[in-house]
Amino acid sequence: MKKAFLIVVLVVTTLIANAQVDANSLMGLPTATTAEMNAVTGAAAGQSLYNTDDNAIYYYTGAVWQRATDDQDASEVNLATAVDSDGDTTNETTVEEVMQAITPITSASGRIFYPPSIAIDASTNGPGSVDLYQEYINQYAPTVAPYTDTFVSSSGAPGIPTYGRTELYYYVTFYDDSVFDNVLIDANGNMTYDIIGQPADYNSLINVVFVVR
Repeated sequence: MKKAFLIVVLVVTTLIANAQVDANSLMGLPTATTAEMNAVTGAAAGQSLYNTDDNAIYYYTGAVWQRATDDQDASEVNLATAVDSDGDTTNETTVEEVMQAITPITSASGRIFYPPSIAIDASTNGPGSVDLYQEYINQYAPTVAPYTDTFVSSSGAPGIPTYGRTELYYYVTFYDDSVFDNVLIDANGNMTYDIIGQPADYNSLINVVFVVR
């Protein structure tokens, strides 16, 4: 008697379905205007909604509605370590406090500078003048000889930033009064003077300071 063998072939098919996302499958938060949000009573801590006035998500802290986006301003960002950034013996603890402390220092230091060296002929007595602003431009941003001949910068260095004539105040903080007299500067940086004597060693000083307006 012949024996029959039944061979069962099990075919397993794995179905892979790609998720299809459309507007109907999205879950949304409740929406409310600011007025409607603030009028909600009985909200529990952690409950959230979408504020249509701010276009932002808010969550309830248990006391107030708090904007959920990370948009802290400088006064809300604490330093990792408090530091006395301006030397007044009081430690700053937030980014805002540091900015307020150092801004007057950096602003003042960046607004005051000396112009380049200028040669003034004092070999004979009499009136003279010099355009302080033009001398500043000639040496800080030279475009003509002889200034371009002696202007050197490091490789890849950009041009030196300069200010406009009316963006500056002009000062003389010292001059040798045995050589100069009647020193005046107009609002455009034109300095006039009288030479009344020659320097004993042919090297006399006149200090000029520029301040950004």
